[in-house]
Amino acid sequence: MNIETVRRSSTLESSTSTVQSLESRLLAASQALPDNKRPDPEFERLYQQLLAMEGQGEKAIYEYLRSLRAADGESPAYPTAKALLGLTLQVLVRLKDDKLEHSLIYKELRGANALAFNMDLLVKGFMREVFQPMGDDAWEKSEW
Repeated sequence: MNIETVRRSSTLESSTSTVQSLESRLLAASQALPDNKRPDPEFERLYQQLLAMEGQGEKAIYEYLRSLRAADGESPAYPTAKALLGLTLQVLVRLKDDKLEHSLIYKELRGANALAFNMDLLVKGFMREVFQPMGDDAWEKSEW
């Protein structure tokens, strides 16, 4: 019995003898997070810019998001309506987490989200019409 007690106390002393700085503990904790929970500095910058756009309207916010460029400076950062829809949903969730769901910016971003949703719906409807087989048979009955 005494031998086990001594072993436990010696391992406890050796593990507490090393002191870690707060920065190293924070770095280790952020690396342990899954990729979707890590802070994204690019998203934070965009979030702050969108907060500053409060009062400009949903169309201005939507056009601003469409005009954003990727790292190469030429291609759009959010090239599809689905990508814009995902971004606006992410911002809306963040606004709700920050308890801003009754603010003007939340209402405007909901409108920008609706614009992105409508555009996505329009594109999907067009693609369905393009690839839908011609004739009297319903597209559900056709075989691909």
